[in-house]
Amino acid sequence: MTSLSVQSASSQDLTQWGSATFANDHRIDIEIVDTEALRALGLMHRNHLAENQGMLFVHSDQTIRHVWMKNTLIALDIIFLSDDGKIVSVLRNLPPCAQDPCPISASSAPAQYMLEVNAGFIDKHGIQPGQEVLLEYEHERRPESPGPSQK
Repeated sequence: MTSLSVQSASSQDLTQWGSATFANDHRIDIEIVDTEALRALGLMHRNHLAENQGMLFVHSDQTIRHVWMKNTLIALDIIFLSDDGKIVSVLRNLPPCAQDPCPISASSAPAQYMLEVNAGFIDKHGIQPGQEVLLEYEHERRPESPGPSQK
C-alpha cells in the first residue's frame, strides 16, 4: 500500500485541499499549508474546525517539529508523520493560548508532516504511532517549500 500520493497543482487557488485516510478507513479533508507564511499562520484566529477536517503542515525535510498554540482559539490534537506517511508522534488536547509567551510542544521523533485536528480526534479514532496515513493532495511546487518527491 502506497502511503503518500503527491501531484503537482495547476490551479492558482491559494487554498489547497486534500484528504487523509487513517488505518481504520476514517477519511478527513485536509487544508494544505506548505509555505513559511501559511505554516506561521496555521489555524490562528479561527474559531471552528469541522469534525472531519484538519490542516496538514508540509515541510521539505524530516526533523523534530515544534508547535505552539499562539492565537489559536480551539483545542487541537497534533499527529506527526514521517516522509512515508507513518505516524511517529502525537500530542493530545493542546489548549488554546492567548498569552505571550505560549508553551512550545515538540514531536518525540523526526517528522516531515504535522496534521492538526480537533482535540479528542486521536482517542476517538484510535490513532497511534506506527500506523500509516494515506495522504492525498495536490502540492504546488513553491521556491521556499519544494515538498516531498512523488512516490
